[in-house]
Amino acid sequence: MRVLVTGATGFLGGHLIEEMAKSPHVPVCAHRKGSDTRKIDDLGLEKVVFDLTDGDSMLSALRNVDAVVHLAAYYTFTGKKEMYEKVNVKGTGDLLEACQQAGVRRFIYCSSTEAMGPIASPPGDEDSPLNPQYEYGRSKAMAEELVRSSGLDWTILRPSGIYGPSNVDDVAYYFITSFKGFASKFIIGSGKNYIQFVHVKDVVQGFVKALDSPASIKGTYIITQARPYTYEEVYRILANIFQQKEPRWRVPKGMAKLMMLPIEGFSLLIGRENFLYRRETVESVTSDRAFKIDRARRDLGYEPVYDLPEGMAETVAWYRENGYL
Repeated sequence: MRVLVTGATGFLGGHLIEEMAKSPHVPVCAHRKGSDTRKIDDLGLEKVVFDLTDGDSMLSALRNVDAVVHLAAYYTFTGKKEMYEKVNVKGTGDLLEACQQAGVRRFIYCSSTEAMGPIASPPGDEDSPLNPQYEYGRSKAMAEELVRSSGLDWTILRPSGIYGPSNVDDVAYYFITSFKGFASKFIIGSGKNYIQFVHVKDVVQGFVKALDSPASIKGTYIITQARPYTYEEVYRILANIFQQKEPRWRVPKGMAKLMMLPIEGFSLLIGRENFLYRRETVESVTSDRAFKIDRARRDLGYEPVYDLPEGMAETVAWYRENGYL
């Protein structure tokens, strides 16, 4: 099966096309004009210029493909609502329409557990109410509705926070790399709230299995690791990897928000984003993001391989080897 992969030059996309290149599927790698396509070229894969704001490029990219895996999205910590809606919502809607015009029926959409937001009574599942807290999550929830109403043979996957080698500009990247500095000294809130990261290779497994599973059509699936960890446990894992002491200080939520205000303003002034030093992050780390994967196990045969200590150690080693630590 020839599969158009949007966002093929991104973190997840790069890992997915590498795995698909070993499978019976033929990835057609969609990328924006000017993107770094060296990995695509090194793998000897087909590539095509594609833009979610350009309908003609979509139709051109869809020629002679059997399915679409839609990973491409707008994502930035200081992103504007208008851009999220233009790219993630309208762009996805336009791509769905282009698929209908091109006769491409199979469509796998990469959403996010951020479409669900914090879970009031963890762990959450695919039927939990959507309560997105950020514009990114809201745009993903809106795009999910477009996918469901498209009439295509769709599958929606919701990965949680993805980490792993080659992730150098995302929540997990800042979370891990900042631990060597000031962030390793304190915990915001109690440290008892849940977070559930997922290794990029496990996410890739979910997408490949969805492609091969007719049972996944018209289904929505959470893709994450086997269990959540408290923030306290995650800090302990990182402390062991970095051979540092565990954080000793607890900072109450209200005080943490006040502390973040000037840091956030200065970051905006100098044009440097850092997810950790934002008031929204204080809300995030004092709420629960814990999920079940029963449905993905049942329908996809999905089974995460990486537990957090192993995956974090591998990721930190990659950061060290490549000059990010």
